[in-house]
Amino acid sequence: MDVLDDLREAKNREWERVLGYILGNQAAWIVDIGLRTGLIRTIADADGTTSEVLAEALGFDPHLTGIWARAAYAHGIVDWSEERGYSLGDALRAIFLDPTDPQFLGGRLQFYTALYEDFRAFPSYLATGGRWARSEHDPWLLVALANLSRPDASMITDHAIASSPRALDALTGEGSLLDVGSGGGHHLVHYAKTYPSATIVGLEPDAASRGLAAQAIADAGVHERVTVIDGDANDLDGTGTFDVATLSITLHETGGPGEWRNVLRRVFGALRPGGTVIVSELPYPDSVLDYRADPVYKMLAGVQLHEAIVGCGAITQGTLAHLVRDAGFVGVRVVDQPMKARHVVMGERPD
Repeated sequence: MDVLDDLREAKNREWERVLGYILGNQAAWIVDIGLRTGLIRTIADADGTTSEVLAEALGFDPHLTGIWARAAYAHGIVDWSEERGYSLGDALRAIFLDPTDPQFLGGRLQFYTALYEDFRAFPSYLATGGRWARSEHDPWLLVALANLSRPDASMITDHAIASSPRALDALTGEGSLLDVGSGGGHHLVHYAKTYPSATIVGLEPDAASRGLAAQAIADAGVHERVTVIDGDANDLDGTGTFDVATLSITLHETGGPGEWRNVLRRVFGALRPGGTVIVSELPYPDSVLDYRADPVYKMLAGVQLHEAIVGCGAITQGTLAHLVRDAGFVGVRVVDQPMKARHVVMGERPD
């Protein structure tokens, strides 16, 4: 009986754990719906509201709005009371809606729900080992990726650049910054606004992303100091003209180890002597055993199903520091910053 009891307890534990997969999947999609439609924003802006008022405010069907609101309450996404109706707490307001908060997960969550195409397609790629470019996915994936990375720009300026007096002096003067893999342009706009005398150049090979960047730059009114150029980081010319170069979640997308070394050497050449490189990457652990040690590592193990299909690699934390040193940079160190889903290394080109 003891053996049967132990088995029953083990099955109950595993049942609850697997059920958690289903509940997490449901919650992610409920949040995604709430963010895309403005339901979460409207609840956050109200001091308590009903589903009927929500529906009227947004022009939605009252019945379906009520179904979403109950599901959001059931999963702890919103609160509910008879006195106030539906409301959103301050902590979740920041996590869902504030892209300047280092713990912002609204964009990240939308990016993960946007990966449904890859998860459905993965079995076929197991047989072929082929590649599926992001530009060939649902266009929403690029928008979600841009939203996910919005907090990164603030982290780089507030923690990485701020920790380097030389880089900070250059950019607060009339220095120049190269953003390798500038994506949808949110980083470029942030850098331009943070350093209003600096020149900002983005390098981006994907046409759809360059289009998003051009629109973001125009909307922000910083087009006179910001340029986005079409180019592959593997072909970057070593002009030696930039004071700072940033690679934010970019290096792992340039190919494999050979390409990573090539890109960093080319970035080295693009910087002036004394120039600073800042490389922000996903914090992949150096050992497989560590993947169960932290929720962020578990998340990264899952996202690799997408990354592999679109042709990206995985750079571990230890490997990143070695790559930066091998490219010739000195003073290589890890940046102390608050984003758990990022590992940031910086260094300088010798004078």
